[in-house]
Amino acid sequence: MKKMRGLVTVEFAIVGAVLMMVIFGCIEFGRATYSFAALNEGTRRAARLAAVCPINDPVILPAVNFLGVSGLSTSNVQYLDANGASLGATPTSSDVYYVQVNVFTSLPLAIPFLSAVLSPSFTVTLPAESLGITIAADGSGVVTPC
Repeated sequence: MKKMRGLVTVEFAIVGAVLMMVIFGCIEFGRATYSFAALNEGTRRAARLAAVCPINDPVILPAVNFLGVSGLSTSNVQYLDANGASLGATPTSSDVYYVQVNVFTSLPLAIPFLSAVLSPSFTVTLPAESLGITIAADGSGVVTPC
């Protein structure tokens, strides 16, 4: 019986380490799933704002950035013509048929010794709506900020 004194401690160390890895893996998987869902929702919100707000309005990017995602810029928002081709940095509202928002980032992991996980690219394309233009009573178009 004396030879088996430390056996329980060794077994607990092995089983405990495996159990802790499984628990922290489940927590990290849940956190990553939440982050991916939030990025997807933020991309959808930004595309909706880009479809109804004036072109390159500064309120569009914060719709994605509610998670604190770094590296977002106006290049993440593209205005497309009727064929789906990009119109460049300064399109006119009469040429815009679609609005596309693309978010691609990496998520840091809380697990030691592992690097960040690259998220999938979230892209939402919506038909352009008002683009911030309201029609006045005299028939002229007025750009109103969001």
